[in-house]
Amino acid sequence: MGGRYTAGRWRDGFTLIEILIAVGIIVILAGIGIFNLLQATHRAKRASAEAFIAQLETAIGMYKVDVGRYPPDEDGCSGSSSLREALEKGFPSDEGWNGPYMKFKEKEVNSRGELLDPWHRGKDDTVHVYFYRANTPYHNVSSYDIYSKGFDGKTGSGYNAGNYCQNEMDDDGDGIVDELNPGGPGAENEYLEDDINNW
Repeated sequence: MGGRYTAGRWRDGFTLIEILIAVGIIVILAGIGIFNLLQATHRAKRASAEAFIAQLETAIGMYKVDVGRYPPDEDGCSGSSSLREALEKGFPSDEGWNGPYMKFKEKEVNSRGELLDPWHRGKDDTVHVYFYRANTPYHNVSSYDIYSKGFDGKTGSGYNAGNYCQNEMDDDGDGIVDELNPGGPGAENEYLEDDINNW
């Protein structure tokens, strides 16, 4: 039992300063724990997105071997609903189609048929989806581009022009902001800020 000696006798309890110090330590430890949990969650979602893109690449490769071309990106939005349709069901014009090359769970597809990334916020989310370009890829010009915008849902504008300005933050901590230009400074680490992609 704690206490202190004042005015000739022992008194039980803690001083206000002792209580504030204890509360401060608890708040700091809780903050560190929450930060580490958020970082671990983000790393897990990145790993999930990278694995999903690798699965898509394998399925696209099988589709191309059978059909003779890459799946179309003609849905007018992200391109991923056409990709999903081609890999899962095929199109009437797909001679040699021998799929399905990949099956998609309901939780992986939004209400428009686009493929959802790990940061999605429900079936109506059209921001956190995978983007697929085969007709006009910017990075893999002889094949196709697949990418997710990552946790912030931003890549800026001008996809076809290659203007990948993102969020003006150094997300990967390398001292270079938004290295989404494939030939620009910082691009050699292929992290490309928080976007996940196949280039």
